[in-house]
Amino acid sequence: MKPVCLSLGSAFPGKSPEEAMALAQNIEVPFIGKISLDHVQICPQNFRGGAMTMERLQNLQETYPQTHFRFHANVRLLEKGCQYDLGTVHRYPEYTQALTPLLTYLNQPYSLHAANNGTPLLHQIGNLHRLADASGLPVALEGLYPGRRANTVSTWEDYASLSTQKVPYALDLSHLNIVRHAYGPAPAGLVETLAQDPHCLEIHISGNDGLHDRHQPCDGQEWWLDLLHLAHKDAVIFYEGRII
Repeated sequence: MKPVCLSLGSAFPGKSPEEAMALAQNIEVPFIGKISLDHVQICPQNFRGGAMTMERLQNLQETYPQTHFRFHANVRLLEKGCQYDLGTVHRYPEYTQALTPLLTYLNQPYSLHAANNGTPLLHQIGNLHRLADASGLPVALEGLYPGRRANTVSTWEDYASLSTQKVPYALDLSHLNIVRHAYGPAPAGLVETLAQDPHCLEIHISGNDGLHDRHQPCDGQEWWLDLLHLAHKDAVIFYEGRII
């Protein structure tokens, strides 16, 4: 299986990226093994320390030169947090303005959640392309799951449609566990196709009960564990289970 890398927010929620990286050395988790720091996601849960600035990011990269950092979702870039996703990009131009130079500096793909306000997929893809053009880097759409909000890319039909759009995406297998709990097993071959597609830039894994996205440790019973070896050679697998 490919190396499994670390998502700082789910592993160390509430910690700053600097604190989380100090805690992240030599982690090994059951059923997954040693967690690699070759690639590391900075996430919205890493809000301690306030807004991520270019100076902080440069210091972090200089401290860990062997790690390729990348942003995930609505990382804290402004003094006040905001719900930035592919359905709300137009509401927060100041966030996009802060985000773009940091993405360019990192020179790594950026993954962003699908809309939870019912925004049509094609409109979201337009937002994705505009963000990618502004930064010069791939922006990956992360699908969701059934919920109380108007979540998009949240059914097997939605994921099948995503697979035909030829846009970069992040495949969260724990999200698919919630889809499976609500709608039954995936159509034959769909998850395998999504994992192997060259448009799949990231695969996210963690445990949950099929009802909520809890970011729990894996328990070894996950139906998707045997599919990880199918991941496209360029896709990075991120562990999103809780460490502390």
